[in-house]
Amino acid sequence: MGATAKPSPELYTDGVAFAERTGELNDWHELLCLGLEPDTVAGGFCNEKADILLDYVERDPAYHIITFLEDRYVNRFVAGPMTLYFLADGDANPNLVCYPFLALDWHLVFEDTISKTFAMLKDIKNRRETKG
Repeated sequence: MGATAKPSPELYTDGVAFAERTGELNDWHELLCLGLEPDTVAGGFCNEKADILLDYVERDPAYHIITFLEDRYVNRFVAGPMTLYFLADGDANPNLVCYPFLALDWHLVFEDTISKTFAMLKDIKNRRETKG
């Protein structure tokens, strides 16, 4: 038997670049239009909905799953109790990995994400208050 080489992971620290390359769907409304209801405003699904996502990507191979594990994103499905999943429609290379907290400006990206989340929640609240 010959030796086989395991492909090296392609590492990212830029979460935005990783999301763009993998085609991460993080728009809550877009996911609702696909018939999926995410658990977070950023389009994340808790591990209780893993089967729903697995069924979805099995029916439509244009999509794949990204898994967030404690400190990194991996561009494939990884089962686990404390995981968060994202649906994606871009590059499905399973060797893509992102460690966003290794970036020197991770705290600025995190702050920007929190600000966008609050703006989205305020928009939802304002729409609810204006309905008669």
